[in-house]
Amino acid sequence: MKVLRWVPVLIVTAVVVWSYYAYVIQLCLFTLKCSTQRVVYLSVFHVCFLMFCWCFWKTVSTGSSSPSFTFHLPDTQHYDLLDSVELKGEILDKMAHELPLHTRTATGAFRFCRHCQLIKPDRCHHCSACQICVLKMDHHCLWLNNCIGFSNYKFFLLFLLYSLLYCLCIVTTVTPSFIHLWLSGLFDSSAKLHVLFLTLVSSIFLVTLSCLLLFHCWLVANNKTTLEWLSAPFFPDGPDGAAFDVSVRENILQVFGLDWRLWLLPVSSSQGDGHSFPLRRRTTAHHPIMANGAECWEQEGIVVSQQGSPVSIAIDD
Repeated sequence: MKVLRWVPVLIVTAVVVWSYYAYVIQLCLFTLKCSTQRVVYLSVFHVCFLMFCWCFWKTVSTGSSSPSFTFHLPDTQHYDLLDSVELKGEILDKMAHELPLHTRTATGAFRFCRHCQLIKPDRCHHCSACQICVLKMDHHCLWLNNCIGFSNYKFFLLFLLYSLLYCLCIVTTVTPSFIHLWLSGLFDSSAKLHVLFLTLVSSIFLVTLSCLLLFHCWLVANNKTTLEWLSAPFFPDGPDGAAFDVSVRENILQVFGLDWRLWLLPVSSSQGDGHSFPLRRRTTAHHPIMANGAECWEQEGIVVSQQGSPVSIAIDD
């Protein structure tokens, strides 16, 4: 399975390598006749190509950040040997008071990952493909064979941006040659066929990437992840899809950092550590199912209050 997961990445790489060959060799060297046009086209193309490759590599190679040891159970063997659900709840409750936690499950329980044996920080989710908990997880991308989260979300956005510019560069410079070849009916050589398919493939990716980039720009402006867009995070007083939206400017700075000179470069500049995030407002109300404001924990499907009585069924996200 680990080998098969790299197949989509190899497909993307193969398409990019072919596009480089079709543009540089078949178009610029074999089709274009003007030397000045060749120099201009090749200069703009290689800037877009190098930035695209840099962002692609950073997005694929940057591993997903997992919660620090502070959120892990200190003694997992002792915890697993406990038969009492109440004692397990007390251990988790003691840890929670030392951690910056605001989000809950739909039933009001603190979020505990049975696979990783840790308390999930806010906006953290367990990835079934990577088998780890990912800080501020956005989604798992099959085409990049990586989880997109706190550590590489900026790289992913820049990857979409430079992919769009790469396709836009190809479409705008190849289209005149494509139209000329189409009107003249000169599609009898390999160079002409490469130009034809290069225009069609780039146009398709241009439309797709435009929609995807616009969607993620909207997510950044509203400080949401894809998972939070699909399902609003829960707090002690219920779900709130705009809890992390502190303002458009602050939302952008959280992802790209304070130094604007680094915004368009795939280098780490995001704010914070991925474990806690500013809230639009403090959540002080208690969940309706919690009697007397008692904290609750989810453990193996049972929500247990500090008094030790099961109060409802919780589902681990």
